[in-house]
Amino acid sequence: MSTRRSWFWPLNSLFVVLPSAAIFAVVLARTWEMLSWPYPVWVQASAHWHQQFVFAGPIAAAMACLWAVRLGGADRIWAQPQAPRMGSGVVARHLRLLLGWFVGSYVAALLPLTITTAVNGAIGAPQPGVMASGVLAMSAATAVGYVVGTLVRSLAVVPLVAVIFYGLDAFAAYGTDTFGAVIPQLYTDPVVGLAESTELVVFRLAFFFVVTAASVALAATVLRSHSTGRHQSRLVRVGDVALYATAPVALIVTALITTPHLFQIEASADERICRTVDGIEYCVHEDNTPRLDQMITEFGHVLHRYGTTPIQFDGVWDHTLLLHTPMNGQPIDGALVARLEPDGSVDTLSSGLIPSLIGITRCAGSLPGEVETLYGNLADYLSTGRPIGVFNGMRPDEIRAWIHQHRDQLDDCTLQPQDLPRR
Repeated sequence: MSTRRSWFWPLNSLFVVLPSAAIFAVVLARTWEMLSWPYPVWVQASAHWHQQFVFAGPIAAAMACLWAVRLGGADRIWAQPQAPRMGSGVVARHLRLLLGWFVGSYVAALLPLTITTAVNGAIGAPQPGVMASGVLAMSAATAVGYVVGTLVRSLAVVPLVAVIFYGLDAFAAYGTDTFGAVIPQLYTDPVVGLAESTELVVFRLAFFFVVTAASVALAATVLRSHSTGRHQSRLVRVGDVALYATAPVALIVTALITTPHLFQIEASADERICRTVDGIEYCVHEDNTPRLDQMITEFGHVLHRYGTTPIQFDGVWDHTLLLHTPMNGQPIDGALVARLEPDGSVDTLSSGLIPSLIGITRCAGSLPGEVETLYGNLADYLSTGRPIGVFNGMRPDEIRAWIHQHRDQLDDCTLQPQDLPRR
């Protein structure tokens, strides 16, 4: 018998190799775009060691369950009550194989992201605890899938395991902070100046370790019991599950009651670098200093088309400086808030730049049809630089002159149809 065959005996190697390849492919595909980001951030790259669980986790759990079902089915000669079992020895052998391949492929797929983040001079420092929580989460998923297959021993449970683990993403997305401590993926990525809290990281490390350990211990108990026929009693089986589930359930209840803070703000508005251009103060966090010129340019394009000093705001601030304040597309203390994305883009859209300039968000009730159309045409022009609708055929200087003449009416929503440009 070859060494290669002995790794997977008595099942075919495809039971392990194919899901491992799937895990590697899906994680690499989902992080591929990040490899070319010019401004990577370590807190975000570190977080993807658990964020990529969303598809990899269900694959690992379902295939570990399938492995256990195929080896522990009631019709298998080695699974009969009279067959000698080694208990923890069997579990150790199986999980060494499954964890080595499933978790190993997960880690291997994340190495390109980690290496390019380091090579590209990322902002901040690596977060080893955060990375380790993702590795432990994958270990826990594999162990839970394995123990479910050991207990149920039916192929029908395999797709159910996959669906349940994939369903965790819904709890992450809609439960926000509530389930963050016990769900591997969080509802959002951290950004510059925002890091996963120490209490969260420590709790998650402990929780995923306990889930893994409890699952391994329960699986060993179940396999050992098969040799004596002890698990022919449903009451005994339920008792074993309840015993080993006590610690994980206690931690889940603790997390739901106390709800650890997911993130801690490390940036401050005092750590800003500013420059004033045409009466607008542009400020970025000191870690984003290389992005200041780009932010000025991106906002400057729109402000140049607008052509007059805005009365709605007098500053544009990097979102990192105002992490304690939710973004709502409105100026905050006279400043627009802009996201500087790691992919090199400046998010002027969510800053509310154009709605703030034309005043449409402050217009209560309905506007005359022609006026409402003008607001849309003006927004398109400021965004693209292409005159359309009522501005079609007008030169940029003519549009700027019209805006300057009517900016107060635009801002307080008193523009009338007779004020529209006439060609």
